[in-house]
Amino acid sequence: MSPNTSTALFTFPKDRGGLQIKMPRAIICSATWGHLTRCCQFDDGTRQLAEITYKDALEKHGCLDMEDLQFEAEFLTWDQVSQNSFAFACHLTSTIGIRVSWDPFNPDWIASAANTDLAQVMIDTQHLIHTQLKNEQKRAKVVEIRDEGKLVKMQTENGETFMMKTEGQDTTTGYPTLREAIQRTSPTLVRLSQLTEPNRIYGIEVRKSGKRKIGWAQAIYPLRARLQD
Repeated sequence: MSPNTSTALFTFPKDRGGLQIKMPRAIICSATWGHLTRCCQFDDGTRQLAEITYKDALEKHGCLDMEDLQFEAEFLTWDQVSQNSFAFACHLTSTIGIRVSWDPFNPDWIASAANTDLAQVMIDTQHLIHTQLKNEQKRAKVVEIRDEGKLVKMQTENGETFMMKTEGQDTTTGYPTLREAIQRTSPTLVRLSQLTEPNRIYGIEVRKSGKRKIGWAQAIYPLRARLQD
């Protein structure tokens, strides 16, 4: 769960759906889910390892998705789930009586979308992202897709052009990848649909007529917790 998630679920009286006190297991639960969301946030080696771990948990316990895994983890012991971070997190939610709705590797997420899909959305919407060019902070947009989406041609507000990788880790040019640049410019963005919403502009400081920026409190977070039915 994100750092600003309310802890009221853990502290409300029982007749209001809570556990009366903030129990150690609830604290571990919040920290574990927060760790997993951070591992899956960016397109890097950590996310790749997290995806392997997630798929391993689903396969080992015969589950289809995160919600299915939470139901299964309810009947597993602490030792059985402690070897896999996703299984462990699901076991914790089950023991404190909540369910978490989260699809960490959804193809409609910015971090999971196909290279060409992400690049095309950035071209269509003309969103400006922050990046460093020649030791100066610049704002640039995607103008062309190269090499089946693995590379994109960027253009700054001053007309300068340069190439940027779409995913992975770029250790040659010194530029962040496109996914990293989007996340750094607008850390509240999660889904591709958020880039295409017609009434908002992300990462632009100047307000325009009919447009408004998104605030942190308004962001659509990828992870939701609710009491068990």
